[in-house]
Amino acid sequence: MGASTSSTRKLTVENEDPTGVIQLSEEVVNRIKGSKVKSPEVLQGKAEEGGQFPVYWNPASLTSQQIQEITSAELEKNDQYWQQRIKNIEEKHKKLNLVLEEEYKKAVKEFSVKKIDRKLPPCKDTERAVKECYLENPQEPMKCAKVVQAFQECVDSRRNALLASRG
Repeated sequence: MGASTSSTRKLTVENEDPTGVIQLSEEVVNRIKGSKVKSPEVLQGKAEEGGQFPVYWNPASLTSQQIQEITSAELEKNDQYWQQRIKNIEEKHKKLNLVLEEEYKKAVKEFSVKKIDRKLPPCKDTERAVKECYLENPQEPMKCAKVVQAFQECVDSRRNALLASRG
């Protein structure tokens, strides 16, 4: 009792299904897993087959139409999900474009104001004073040193202001 060893059995299955799918009943799956629960679908065929093996009956499986309906329902659900996702992304993209457009207009306006300031040459009045001083004193340029110094300070201050505004 219990001392005998079990031998391994080999099973050959000929599958005539063109898809190559072998359908198994729940009973077979339970037997493979090692579960000993018997279902009412097991018909004892001992009387008909000489009493060796039980006959397993597979309950009606899904038809191809049912599989197609399930698949089309899943595809429709997937399509709805992706359409909603694309719609959300497009809305976010529109909002982002509006923000970028506003920033662009603001930058163009700010740049055009600064550009107008740049069109006017800096220190124009002190430059004119230097030219007049040199014209009045062609032989004595040292008399214009204070005017030239004022012009240089003006240019330096404009340069520093411009560099500070660029950050």
